[in-house]
Parts: sequence; C-alpha cells; structure tokens
Amino acid sequence: PFLSADAEVAQYMPVLIDCSASMAATDEITGKSRLELVKEQVREQIGSLSGDQKMSLFSFSATGRRLTDFTSDRRQLLKALDLLEPSDLPGQLDDVLRMAAAYTRTFPIETVTIMTDGNLPDQVDFELPFSLDVRRVDAGGANIGITEMSARRSGPQEWEVFVRVSGSSVDLRGAELKFFENNVETNSQPIEVSNEEAERLVFPVSSAESRLLEARLVPTGFDSMAVDNSVWLTLPAARPLKIWTSPKLASWRHAIRVLSNIEQEDGTDEQPKGSDYDLIISDAADLGGAIAPVQVFVGVIPDDLKTMIEVKEDVDYVVDWNRTAPFLRHVQLADLEIGEQPRLATGLSAKELEELGYEVLIDGKTGPLLLQRREGLSVSYWFTFHTDRSTLPYRVGFPIIAANAVESALKQASLSEVSAAPTGVLPVISVEADRNYTIKTPDGQQIPATSTPVGTLSGIPAAKVGRYDILDGNDVATWVGTGLLNTTESSLKTVEALRFTELTVAAEKSDRIDSDQPLWWTLALLAFGVMLFEWWYFQRARGAAA
Repeated sequence: PFLSADAEVAQYMPVLIDCSASMAATDEITGKSRLELVKEQVREQIGSLSGDQKMSLFSFSATGRRLTDFTSDRRQLLKALDLLEPSDLPGQLDDVLRMAAAYTRTFPIETVTIMTDGNLPDQVDFELPFSLDVRRVDAGGANIGITEMSARRSGPQEWEVFVRVSGSSVDLRGAELKFFENNVETNSQPIEVSNEEAERLVFPVSSAESRLLEARLVPTGFDSMAVDNSVWLTLPAARPLKIWTSPKLASWRHAIRVLSNIEQEDGTDEQPKGSDYDLIISDAADLGGAIAPVQVFVGVIPDDLKTMIEVKEDVDYVVDWNRTAPFLRHVQLADLEIGEQPRLATGLSAKELEELGYEVLIDGKTGPLLLQRREGLSVSYWFTFHTDRSTLPYRVGFPIIAANAVESALKQASLSEVSAAPTGVLPVISVEADRNYTIKTPDGQQIPATSTPVGTLSGIPAAKVGRYDILDGNDVATWVGTGLLNTTESSLKTVEALRFTELTVAAEKSDRIDSDQPLWWTLALLAFGVMLFEWWYFQRARGAAA
C-alpha cells in the first residue's frame, strides 16, 4: 500500500545529479555540501520506489555519466549514489541530456529530474523530447576564489604575472594570496573581495628557465569551496623565435630582421633546412616537410582553391578588410595599389571558401586578396597576390603586418603570453617526438601517453586541480598545472530558469522530491498498537477476575 504523490508517477524515472565544482560548496552552519543535500533527497525517493517503478541515476559536470540502468534494486541505486563526489569541473547539461534522450528510444520516459544547485549555463543547446523537472537546492555559503591567472613577457627574462580573485558574497571577505615559484613562497598579499569588487594583483618574475608558479589563496574566515583556492601556471624558458623567410622575399626578410628576440635563418635555399619553426614566410606552397604553427604564403593560391581563384594581369585595389583580425591589427589598406588581380570563379562567393575552412581577411574588386585558415592549433595566411607587385612594402602598414605575424607566432609558442589551464584537458605539451611518457595526476593516478611525430602531447584529461608531472621513465621531463578558473562556479550564482531551443524550464527550489509515500510501516505500526491494546485489555480483565 502507498499514498500517491500529487505529481503523476512515472514508471521510468531518470535522475540527473549535478556533480560540478559548485556542488562542493558547504553551508556555514550545517557544514553540509550541496551534493550531500541532493543525496538526502534522492535517497528518500529511492526508498519510496513502488513495485512498478524503475530509476536510473546519471551524474554530470562538464560531461555526463550513466551510473545505473533502470532498476528497482534499492541497494544498487544507493551504492551508486554513495560513490558520488563533487568534481573539479564546471557544470554542463548538454551531454547528459543527450544520454538521457537516447533512452527514450527504448523506454517510455515522460519526465527527467535534474538535481542541482542551479549554478549552470542558462542557455542549453538541446531540444527536449521529454518534460523536465529541475529541482534546486540552496546555494552554498560565502565563497572566495581565484578566477584568472596569466603572464605577459615584459623583457627578455622578465614576466608580469596577473592573478584575479573574486568573491560570491555582498560583504567584503578577507584572504591572503600567497605566490610560489618552484614550490618556494616568494610573495604574499592581503586582499578583500566581494561579488562586486574583485582584486587583480601583479607579481613580477625574472627567469630564463621554465618555472612552475602557484597562486594559493588562504581565506581569513569561512570559505565554502576550497577547489578554487589554488591555481598553477607554467612559464616557458626564454628563447628567440625561430623564423624562416624565403630568400626571394627580401622585403619580408628586412621587415622581420629589425624585430627583437627573433632568430631568422639565413641562406639562399628555396626551402627550409630544418623541420620545426615558429614562423614560416614563403612564396611557395612546398616547404619540404618543414612545419610551423604560423605560416604566411605570399603570391600563392592554396591547392584546393586553384579551380576557384585565378590571378590575372590587371590592376586591383582593396574594397574592404577585417580590421579586428590580429594579423591586420593597426593596418590601414585604403588606396593600396596592386598589379595583380585575383578573380573568384563565376557564381562563387565567400560562402564556398568558408565551407573549405578559409576566411577572407582582405576583399579585392573581383576576389579575395588575403585568406586565413585555422587547422587545430595552427594558422596559415595566404596572400593571393605577390606583395612585391603592389605598393604594400612601401607603406607604413607593411612592417606592422610583419610584426603582427611575429606576435601571432610568439603567442602560439607561449613566448609572449601564457595563461593558466582550466581543468578539463591539459594544453598541448612540447616533448621529444615519438616517445612514451607517463602523466602523473594530482591524485596519484598515472596516464600513459605517446608523443606525436612533431613532439607534442595533446588530449590529456585533467579532471583535478593541481600539478601534473610528465614522466620520462622515472624522471620528470616537464610539468604543467591547472585550476578551476571558472567565474560562474566560484560565484555560486544560480539561474532561475533554463532556456532551451523551444521553451524555458523553471529551476524550482525544493526541499524534497515529489514521490509516492509507502504506507507499509505506518499500517504495521498501527496494527502493532492495536495488538498491544488488545493484549493489555484482556490481561487486565483476567487480572481483575483473579
């Protein structure tokens, strides 16, 4: 026997449990985390399952994970629930909703329940095939955390390290920010922050070698979340930028040579001698196997566009250019005269170029004059006309373009700016090519990895905040660190509603989940009471007769 809930009872009940970083936030009075409160509510619902109801548990943070199949086995559900812990990752609903939607093909699911603290993106790119019941627990207590850490080179061996600290409460909260270089404390600053007043501190660092920096926050009072109190950042070793420029491009060579902190390869060879560079500027598409994260091609049409773009002997001029593109920043191209005219084939437009991965940065009278293409972490620029057959080398904008190319290469090589890596996936790590490595995580796990032929490790999962050691055998080859670095998670802000493609779902505050209430124990206790009364009544009558 049971007492039916007000809500319509679903036979198959998927429950999605938020395990993002903000779910670790604790209450200042009770000391309970948001996840502990959610677990209490889900335990209550598991205990009230009737015979024809089945539940499936899912957890989610940056991605989703199915914990159980649909089952009415309370022990299995409670065991999976007890193993849940808050992660060091931000919360995202898209992935776990798609997992739940996949079950609608097999089971008649009418409603999906989400248990969360409401600290989620309010816009979800997903079309709901079921109704959604969002149950929100109270947000945690006041929190203070590091939300940004980056460094910018200010000299040959000098860096300026920026650290931003934010708070979640209206009142100012105090803390001490400690700064470490290779595990040695070198600086400390007292701070006070609130949800409207963040602090941005600058720490100078001087080193020609690679260094591991850590910013560690020590709150002076209650702090509901500890995961955002530490952030690591790796400074690369100082070195000049390695550049190869085609010997036929004398104007480009001269513009590059006057820049500081560069190493330009001299020679008359038509192809690079080495294999790895930071920047390549060439007047031919064939680089002889050499690679660089930033490549500039002058007077070259990409192979996959040769049937779409034809260069004619005619005068051309610039119609428009992308002024916000980093490659063209601070460049004025009005009245530029060009002795070649790239023409786009009849019936084609920039849309067809974009479908092949190209973006037009400079438009000419009859076709594109400069194209940009991004492939992974690499970027290439294609001048469809030869710059020597224009007035560009004689304009002030030409050395600026060369400097922008160098600046882009510096950023790609992390030689001018570097930012701390958020949890999720480690940034690309430069190591020796075709070699086996082991990544030791902050919680002691070991992840095997093999470097690529160009000497990089990529796609390494980083689920925990802390230091990751890259081991070559038993030796530490290099290291990298992570931080939560998520303003939304640290702020503990909650959304009142989730906006989907076609509708909006309110995130309701609830102390418990609507569920059937079993009457078995109530009726059993009532029957036991009747039995005790009956026993007392007859024993009393028998005693009086005696």
